[in-house]
Amino acid sequence: MGIMEREEERPQFGYGRGERPLWSARDRDAEVIREVLHGAGRPAFSDSEDGFAVESGDEGAPFLVACTIDEWTDAEPELQRYRVALTNARMRVEPDPEDRKTLQVWMPQTA
Repeated sequence: MGIMEREEERPQFGYGRGERPLWSARDRDAEVIREVLHGAGRPAFSDSEDGFAVESGDEGAPFLVACTIDEWTDAEPELQRYRVALTNARMRVEPDPEDRKTLQVWMPQTA
């Protein structure tokens, strides 16, 4: 195959930050959420930093945006920053009833 990938092996929606492959529309939408939060100055979770993590879940289910701040720190101020950034991007945001450090996020409806 060499250096060039064959067309059918490339992710349909390209690559996101850090060369994350975006195989599906759901992967692409999760990346949009990440970019909105990065654009608002919010750090992503990594080996060296607490921050947000986005889970795409099943088709039709909301995306989950978790705040990875340690359990002894109040996550609410950071979650509020996430809420503001995401609602400004016209996304629907609600608290996750099962996890106080997680938000449920729906992409805006397109016409």
